[in-house]
Amino acid sequence: MMRDERRLLPVVGGMNITTPILTTLAVALVAATPAAAHPNHDLPRPDDAKYAVPAGKVQHSVTVTEVTGSDAVPSHTRHELWMSRNRARSVSTDIKTGKVTTEIVITGTQTRTFSAQTGRVTVRRTPRRASIPWNSWLFEAAVQRAYVEQGITKVIGETTVRDRRALVVENVPGTWVSDQPDGRTVAVVDAETYELYERTSMLPGGVFSQKETTQTEMLAGAAHVRFAMGKHKGATIRRIAR
Repeated sequence: MMRDERRLLPVVGGMNITTPILTTLAVALVAATPAAAHPNHDLPRPDDAKYAVPAGKVQHSVTVTEVTGSDAVPSHTRHELWMSRNRARSVSTDIKTGKVTTEIVITGTQTRTFSAQTGRVTVRRTPRRASIPWNSWLFEAAVQRAYVEQGITKVIGETTVRDRRALVVENVPGTWVSDQPDGRTVAVVDAETYELYERTSMLPGGVFSQKETTQTEMLAGAAHVRFAMGKHKGATIRRIAR
């Protein structure tokens, strides 16, 4: 997995909340423990079993991320993820070119990673008891709810998303701990479930903005979902024993 490191405000909850980096590959959704708050706060943990994808189901999500700003490396990407309790397939696409930049497939026995930059598929054994490196929407929603209830974010408005009432929340300075104290993060969450619909992190003066829009659904019949890598013509294969 490869990262293009740039200045980035840590975002609320979910997939990219502790490390100030701009990721150009599927690692943008790598799971992380919530850390955008004072350590005295009691926040959900991603390894809590109650936030796992329900048995027999697959979480399917699509996240579109756009990065702009005078200090940013502009990008517009689409990340599609299928995830069960112990398997996953992740595909990141550059929206401008329509080309897949990264694909990751995780099964009970191996992890396959394609990088368009290297033109290589890396295959390595999946460690026993390895967890899926993405958070479920249940965990993300629990984080968003905890942030509001514990005063880490505050409700600043309401809107409607897909015919459902939604809350617009904003980080609270002083309570929200960030590498960029002058940054602002605004999220849109479902008013009942706290499912995350949209999140925008920005720095003053238009130097940086990252907007993520996510749509998630839960699919039944996990046993019948095919977690297999697509064809990448011309890609070489590298196998790692351990």
